[in-house]
Amino acid sequence: MEKSIDALVSSRICHDLISPVGAIGNGVELLEGYIETMPEIGLIADSVHSAKAKLQFFRICFGQMSDGALTSASEVEAIATAMIKTPRLGLEWRLQSADYPRERVKLLFLLLLCVETALPIGGTIIVSEQDGAFVVQANGKRVQMQDAWRFFESETVAITAAQVQFPLAQAFGGIQVENSDTSLTVTF
Repeated sequence: MEKSIDALVSSRICHDLISPVGAIGNGVELLEGYIETMPEIGLIADSVHSAKAKLQFFRICFGQMSDGALTSASEVEAIATAMIKTPRLGLEWRLQSADYPRERVKLLFLLLLCVETALPIGGTIIVSEQDGAFVVQANGKRVQMQDAWRFFESETVAITAAQVQFPLAQAFGGIQVENSDTSLTVTF
């Protein structure tokens, strides 16, 4: 994909925010000995951890990629797990390769954000590889496909800021989507 001003802006914002968020985290670590008497410190620590995870994830997801850059499987798993895995959502990894081109990781992260929207009451997301393709399988009690999923059928639909990942992912092309009432499979 060509470089865009939007991607450069996203990269800059994430880059500039990660240092102060990290500094706040370091300060909170120094105060963790007081958590029993000041439980608010634990809340601050949780918020800082969440902010750092989002910044790392969004930097890859929405930021500019360097040509030829690779990301290790362990880094892919760590960054995405910190962002996606919650009490409501489980995330399992079955990756086979050691490193991935950053462009493929960007598409994977965008699609994880898409898949997350289809599990409104929770479920499990499994990321694997088959014949050189990523497969993202989501299972839950209910899979709910928003109108934004129609981007993958080459339709144009109105989106909100919370759905920006759909047209960004669709621009990569080669995405196949299959779904039922309780499962969703995205292959790319």
